[in-house]
Amino acid sequence: MSEWLLSIAGIILLSVLCEFILPEGQINRYIRGIFAFITIFVIISPLPKLLNKEMDFSSFLSSYEIELQEDYLYEINMAKLNALQNDIVDELENRGIENIKITFIADVENMEIYEISVDLRDMAFSGNFTNKEKAKEEIEEVIYSISAFSGVNISYLE
Repeated sequence: MSEWLLSIAGIILLSVLCEFILPEGQINRYIRGIFAFITIFVIISPLPKLLNKEMDFSSFLSSYEIELQEDYLYEINMAKLNALQNDIVDELENRGIENIKITFIADVENMEIYEISVDLRDMAFSGNFTNKEKAKEEIEEVIYSISAFSGVNISYLE
């Protein structure tokens, strides 16, 4: 019981000290809110012991946090794949191959790329390319120059 009272006194003392140290404004309001939350938590913390129950907050937030993290990682990985697609298309356009579409067959959550599909149906090429086979060789050179794609199968839609 004395530990509990000391905890309450300590939190209140810290909040008063922070209020004196911090200037008036938005930050002070937020700090007061945080200390109010902590004070309430410290006050109710002995209740589970009185009721002979364990207080476990980890399971309360864990599933929500995991879901948010998975969504966030999915979005980041999709952005990476889109950036890689754009980089490949831009590099091929710089080399004289235009109007191709790159599609990744991948597990986005784990960032594993199984296959790269290249749509050549609307392809136009200029410069050194005399036929589609030379253009395919150039496409493979550009794709395989990216280390993430070494060993990935490339399929063509013609």
